[in-house]
Amino acid sequence: MQHIRELLPVASRSGATSPSIAQLRGRIPELNAWNVPDSVVERHRLMLAEFIRQQEICEHCTGFPSCPKEGDMKGFIQRLERYGSSLTVSVMRCKPFEDDQRRLRVARYAAISGVMPQDTQYRFANFPLEQRRKYPRLLAFAERFADTFEAGQTGPGLYLFGPPGVGKTHLMLAVYNRLSERGVPCLFVRSDSVFDRMRHILADGGDLEPLLDAYANAPWLGIDEFGQERANDFTLEKLFRILNHRFHAQLPTWFTSNFAPPYLYRKDGADLTETVAPLRSRIMQMAKLARMEGADFRQRHLESLT
Repeated sequence: MQHIRELLPVASRSGATSPSIAQLRGRIPELNAWNVPDSVVERHRLMLAEFIRQQEICEHCTGFPSCPKEGDMKGFIQRLERYGSSLTVSVMRCKPFEDDQRRLRVARYAAISGVMPQDTQYRFANFPLEQRRKYPRLLAFAERFADTFEAGQTGPGLYLFGPPGVGKTHLMLAVYNRLSERGVPCLFVRSDSVFDRMRHILADGGDLEPLLDAYANAPWLGIDEFGQERANDFTLEKLFRILNHRFHAQLPTWFTSNFAPPYLYRKDGADLTETVAPLRSRIMQMAKLARMEGADFRQRHLESLT
């Protein structure tokens, strides 16, 4: 928030007559509520006239992109405050501006998300009935989160693990789709595509920083098929950087994986790199664990030609 001690009103520049003290008191109820003397109102007459003009503009707001305010006042609202025996005006970002910024962030994350057109069909309403009955608390937790989470909130994520085809990805996409519909900036990625994208950027001589920043700072990040990618020093170093930032910032991160956390990134009984142990430790601290079991739903409707 910025404080402005003096404002040069447009009314004075245009030669328009400023409101009388009685008119100012009629339009600004705080003057009477604060028992502001006429002498103080008179001293700030031009500032108060501009304050009213800005209010009138905001009353007819149709959204930030069409904001008619001039210069630095675009996207701001004013608030009258007492400053000792005087008056001052503070400015702060308006809700239409914040809404527009959130819209742009949603669009930016959607552009790099790993969601495919068919992924929009995964909803809470069509979550498999068998799993709905088996895991009512898990489903309730996911749906409550999807309905209430707002950008800027912190808290634990969720690590869903179990065999293929038991609804892990379905549940995560249901959360992503609900958040997206609510206009909450969120990002869904499949772990192998994360690193394929990075390799393509490097091969083209591009800069990885914007992508890493998006993964690290998305208000909600869902990583599907975690631990399935071709892990090496490069992928694990980048993954640790992303998750370490999210761990310390307490940004909700959701995972689906075929592996329980203790078995992530291990081969022949040993961790693939020295990064694995601290990475695994952070994951287990930053996310609630939920194991899902059951028959592979993908194999229930196979058609045979024999």
